[in-house]
Amino acid sequence: MSSADIIREVERETALELEALLGAADRRAAAVIDAATAAVHARIEAAIDREEPAVRAEAGKRVNAARSRLNQRRVERSLARTSAVHAAASARLEAIAQGADVQRWSMALEGLAREALDLVGSGAQIRVRRRDAGLVGAVAEATSATLEVVDDEAPAGVVARSDDGRIEVDATIPVRLDRARVRLAETVAARLGIGG
Repeated sequence: MSSADIIREVERETALELEALLGAADRRAAAVIDAATAAVHARIEAAIDREEPAVRAEAGKRVNAARSRLNQRRVERSLARTSAVHAAASARLEAIAQGADVQRWSMALEGLAREALDLVGSGAQIRVRRRDAGLVGAVAEATSATLEVVDDEAPAGVVARSDDGRIEVDATIPVRLDRARVRLAETVAARLGIGG
């Protein structure tokens, strides 16, 4: 064998050996990369598992805060509407009580007087504005109630007190409106799902 053949043979064997070494290095590198990738994925999954409860809790807090803001807006809007209804009713009743609709006020005042006197019993005292004394006189007489006349600046409506003074029923317009406002607010609160 000539020296050229020996050189070619050495080069061929070297190339085969180099190819085998490179193949083994590639396989080791691929195994290291696969192991590193699996380790990274495992660490990521572990981090997600550790942080997931905190993320869910934060998401829940944000949802609850948004619901709270929405409920607050609903409450504010309902409060504004309730206040507007109350103000409109108050203005309308005050106008009626001041003479805008005499027939309607006469019927309303008579109803208020009867209701108040039914609650306190016969022989009671009924307090009424001077301008309304004539409208309540017949009701007072029918129940043996004494009529106390106050000046016209007093609130419209009647106040009845039992003959022994232990029971007093305030059926003036401001008091009745306040009671109605409370009932309206309770109804609105129940519909909004707030309150006790």
